[in-house]
Amino acid sequence: MHGIENVAANEAEGAARAIRARSTPTVRWTRDVRNRFFDLLAVSGDVARAAEAVGKTAQSAYALRRRSASFAATWRAVLDDTYERLEAALVRQVLGDTDTKVDVAAALLLLERRPRAGRSAPTTKAKVTDEATLRARAERELLRKLKALSRQPGVRDGA
Repeated sequence: MHGIENVAANEAEGAARAIRARSTPTVRWTRDVRNRFFDLLAVSGDVARAAEAVGKTAQSAYALRRRSASFAATWRAVLDDTYERLEAALVRQVLGDTDTKVDVAAALLLLERRPRAGRSAPTTKAKVTDEATLRARAERELLRKLKALSRQPGVRDGA
């Protein structure tokens, strides 16, 4: 009888594992899923929307970003590119070189709140400070000029 009990217990455990496997969504972020997520994040800037579109949750995306330095670096690069596209669109609009409407006030607010973290780690602390200072100074100057241009008569504000 002992053998029959073991067989029944093994079959029950196997069935329970199969049920758990079917009810638990896959949590693996394959290379294809990651690439599609980053493509969607670049377009929308919305983590939840991009994650949902690839069958994942925003929580799992943030968790992977905490665990994986390469995933976090790609995420930062995608958002940096998005900010740069926003800056370029804003400059084109302020200069009257496009028919695209950008809400100048909202764009400036987003650009002012842009994270300032460096993309790569320079070798010395002085170099980090110099690069961060120069970049911050250039960004402040660009924002100051864009604000001044947006106040001029005839400049479209996208509103």
